[in-house]
Amino acid sequence: MNQILTFDCYGTLLDTSPLYEFIGNAVSSEGIEAEKAVNVFCAYEDRLMYGEDFLPYDTLLYEILSYCDMELDTKKFALLYNKLISVYNNFEPFPDVLPALKKLKDKGYELAIMSNSTKNFMKFHLEKMNNLFNFALTADEAKCYKPELEFFKMAEDAFERKEKEHCHIARGYWWDIVPARKMGWERIWVNRSRLSCGRDEEMPYITITSLSELPQLKKL
Repeated sequence: MNQILTFDCYGTLLDTSPLYEFIGNAVSSEGIEAEKAVNVFCAYEDRLMYGEDFLPYDTLLYEILSYCDMELDTKKFALLYNKLISVYNNFEPFPDVLPALKKLKDKGYELAIMSNSTKNFMKFHLEKMNNLFNFALTADEAKCYKPELEFFKMAEDAFERKEKEHCHIARGYWWDIVPARKMGWERIWVNRSRLSCGRDEEMPYITITSLSELPQLKKL
C-alpha cells in the first residue's frame, strides 16, 4: 500500500483543554472570570495569527499573553509564559488516538501531521504519540498558518502526496476541511463536538466522531 494519511494535531489528536483551564485559572485570584480570560486569549490568538505578519507560534504566545495583560488590566499573564510552554509540551492524546494510530500503522499507512505549531512543540507531541508518525510539517517551517493554502501546497511537496493515495483527517473545519476541499483532497471531518452538520460547499467528505472509527472504514 502506498497511501498517506495527514492529520491536524490540536483538537484532533491532542486534547488542548488543559490550555483553557490554565488560562482560566491564571487570574481567578484577581476576580476575573475564567470564561472572560479564555475569550480574550482566543481573540488575540486569532488576531495575531491571521491579522499580522507571521510569527512562530511560541513567539506568538508571548504576544498573546501581553495583550491579555493589557485587555484585562493585569501584569500576570506574561509572567506565566514558561508555564504556558510547559502546558503545550504536555498535551496528551485523546484516549482513542493511540489505538487508532497503531492499527493504521499496522495496516501499512504512512502517517503525517500538519500543525499550526512549532518544531520544538512537535518534538514533545510526537513522543506523546509514541513516535508513530512518519512526517510532520509545522507552521514555523511553512511560514504561515492553516488555512493558508501555501501550507497545504508545501505539505503536498513535503509528503510527496501527489505520488500516493491520500486523505486528510481533522477536527478543524475552517482550518482544515475547507482548504483541503480547495486543494481537491479527500477529507474526513473528526466531529468530536458533535456539531449538527457541516456545509454543503465542502461536501463530499466522511464524518466521524472518534478516531476509533478510522481503522474500521473500508476506504480512506
